[in-house]
Amino acid sequence: MRNITALILVSITVTVGIGALTPKATNAQLFYPPASDRHSLMVIGQGVVRVPADTADIELVFSREDSNDDLETKPSSLPQTRNISSPSRYASGTPRANGSPSLLEQQDRAASPTLLLNYKTAAESLPSKKSLTKATLQPVVNSLVAKGISADKIKVQISPDSSENSAKILVRLEKPTRDRVQEIVATANKSTSQLENLSVKSVGVEYAVNDCQALQSSVYQSAMKDAQSRAQALATAMGVKLDIPSVAEPFYTLFYSSCSSKTGVPLPSFASLLLSPTYNPDAPAEVEMRKDIFVTYTTK
Repeated sequence: MRNITALILVSITVTVGIGALTPKATNAQLFYPPASDRHSLMVIGQGVVRVPADTADIELVFSREDSNDDLETKPSSLPQTRNISSPSRYASGTPRANGSPSLLEQQDRAASPTLLLNYKTAAESLPSKKSLTKATLQPVVNSLVAKGISADKIKVQISPDSSENSAKILVRLEKPTRDRVQEIVATANKSTSQLENLSVKSVGVEYAVNDCQALQSSVYQSAMKDAQSRAQALATAMGVKLDIPSVAEPFYTLFYSSCSSKTGVPLPSFASLLLSPTYNPDAPAEVEMRKDIFVTYTTK
């Protein structure tokens, strides 16, 4: 009886699951026209709109050039110590016949505290990597302020991970231009080059617009216009007329940039499979949005 009940439950679950995954007839199919008694055709409309950016967020990542890894290439500063191994059977710790330790054992025991002290002193003398602080990056901040950037538009972030020893300077620009962004990046590079053992590791710029809704509306109109043009060309070739269409948006548009455009921004670790573009100084200060739509027309 339990087996029959389980079988009925599994059957109901599968039926409900399939019903939930089955698209409704009113929705456009994603990759092919819906099954129907009427002839139909489907096209992909591609829309793209580019507008000047309202803001630009510049991310400057700094790191120390010196690191403890350099110590591996330098000669060891540890004191030279005598190898306390000996082919003699008396040096292996075996007591002499009279029970007293050998002369070599006595020398080794006496030298042990000195050896430990020498190793400790050498370890303390190893150079340690200096941590980045806000004070370290203050000359860079001052140079940006001298270029007309308001101090409240500059933020310094120190990495909480001490092993990374990196920091960021974030700069917000209003009404950015390509030349202005180039000037800010060049100023940061020049100021950093005058600081000891400090370098700009990477540069990222994110452009954004204030009115995202207007931009999104424009790109949908562009995509629909493109779809209508493609469908009309096909209908003319087929010798048919187009009826009212149905529209669907593909799932992969979720991965498109919404209301901002990034260039050269390092990606987080979970997105390491994606390609991070290199900062291009010649890139225009604008936001680009793309949208694809699937449009299915019935014909008559």
